[in-house]
Amino acid sequence: MNASSPIKLIITDVDGTFLPKTRTLTPRTHEALQLLAERSIPVVLASSRPLRGMQFILEEAGFLADSTTFAQLPVVSMNGALITTVGGETLFSSELEASIVQRIYTLVADLADATHAAQRLNAMLLDAKEWWSSGVDDLVRREQASLRIAPIVAESSEEKQAFLRRLEHPANKMTLLGEAEAISIAKERICAEFGETLAISSPFNPRFLDITAQNVHKGTAVSFVAQYFGIETQQICALGDGENDVDMFRVAGTSIAMGHANDAVKEAATHRTESHSEDGWANAIFRLFA
Repeated sequence: MNASSPIKLIITDVDGTFLPKTRTLTPRTHEALQLLAERSIPVVLASSRPLRGMQFILEEAGFLADSTTFAQLPVVSMNGALITTVGGETLFSSELEASIVQRIYTLVADLADATHAAQRLNAMLLDAKEWWSSGVDDLVRREQASLRIAPIVAESSEEKQAFLRRLEHPANKMTLLGEAEAISIAKERICAEFGETLAISSPFNPRFLDITAQNVHKGTAVSFVAQYFGIETQQICALGDGENDVDMFRVAGTSIAMGHANDAVKEAATHRTESHSEDGWANAIFRLFA
């Protein structure tokens, strides 16, 4: 595996890439992190997760243990809508306007209330502090377990009214969560209404649809991080497995798709590695630097 330029920084997707299904970093991943530390190669996490849902990962990777070394390291959350430092400083924040949030919800409100399970979805609003959900089901509970934080759920009539009031304010990201059929219907409606004026993408899981402001995605995050470190984007290696990672691949000089990614994601990358269940992330790092 040969990079197009000398690599000075790694930017990586989290779920399904840096983080395997066990939600625990493998011993080989820790070895790869040590190798990168020895080579003074920073690792920037870039996820669709909200920042609070990344804290345990930052801790497990050792980024919270050494404030001297990692306090100024960027963390990309919500597909690039929020970029902070490990130490908590906000470097960049982008929001969906309240009018857009409200209009999207109007477009999918009948799906949120659908009785047919395959056509029902939940609308979620995320920012630096809170995670709101229009309802709760098994998919929302799984997301809660994955993020290790609880949403503010609109279940009672009073809570539903509170959710509707929350729609009157901006959000860093709006996520729709439901079965693939419902997500497909929602995406078609939103794209028909907004075209390319919003950034709309899915991670590896087709039951998610992430919506951020126009020109705010993981690709713009790569450009921001390059400028932050004073390096060229060609000197960055991006790793990922989902549709939302293709934006990173288009900007970074070197890109690596995970073995379980779909064909479109693999074709967008300059290299491929094994799946997340085969230590694909760590294997790629060792091929690049060992």
